[in-house]
Formats: sequence, C-alpha cells, structure tokens
Amino acid sequence: MELIAQDFYFYNNEVYKTIEKLSPDGWFTDLSKVEPSIRIFGTQEQINKALDDYIKLTDLNLNEGFDFKVEPKGSEWYERTKRRFGEEEAIKHNKIVKKKLKEYKEIYNKMSNNLALITTI
Repeated sequence: MELIAQDFYFYNNEVYKTIEKLSPDGWFTDLSKVEPSIRIFGTQEQINKALDDYIKLTDLNLNEGFDFKVEPKGSEWYERTKRRFGEEEAIKHNKIVKKKLKEYKEIYNKMSNNLALITTI
C-alpha cells in the first residue's frame, strides 16, 4: 500500500469569486474566474475514488493532473526547475515537497476512515 499525492487542476466552468467593485453605472468591473485545484493524498485506489467523487460533487471538468513528489536529480521536472531558477531552488523545492508529504502521511495515519486526504493548492 504505497501512499502518494497527486495534484489536479480543473476547468473553471465559468465559476467566479468575490466581486469587489461596481462601475458608476452599476456594472461589475473586476469579476475573477476561479481556477480550482486540489491535492489528494492516499493510495492510488483512494485517490481515484476521491477524484471521481469530487468531480461528481462539483461538476468540474478535469484539465490535468500531476504527481506531487520529490523529483530525483536528473528528472525532467528537477532539471526544468534547475534551469529556470537554479540548483538551490530545485533542492529547496524538493525539501518543501518532502516536508509536505511527511505532514500528509502523519495526518493520514491518524485517521481511521480509510479515505484519502483532499486539500486545496
């Protein structure tokens, strides 16, 4: 039973967040689209079920998904981060990911409901 984390990004389906300003004519001037994204932690089977349930509950359409994991040196993502921001940033990013995965695992182990963790990102 391997525990993993995956990030999922959804099309916004024309969902809007808080409106802050009205024009002098009473029209809204700063509507912002919500870009929903979630991270799910658990076994692959739990993640699949949680994702299906989330999609059914929200009616959002999945855009893309990624593994949330420590990237080994030489991997495409590690090298891309290194090229873009430098090796120190790639190492720092991996440390942050490792810490988050540890936190998720601790929370998961405290739960006794056999369900995946879902959080916003």
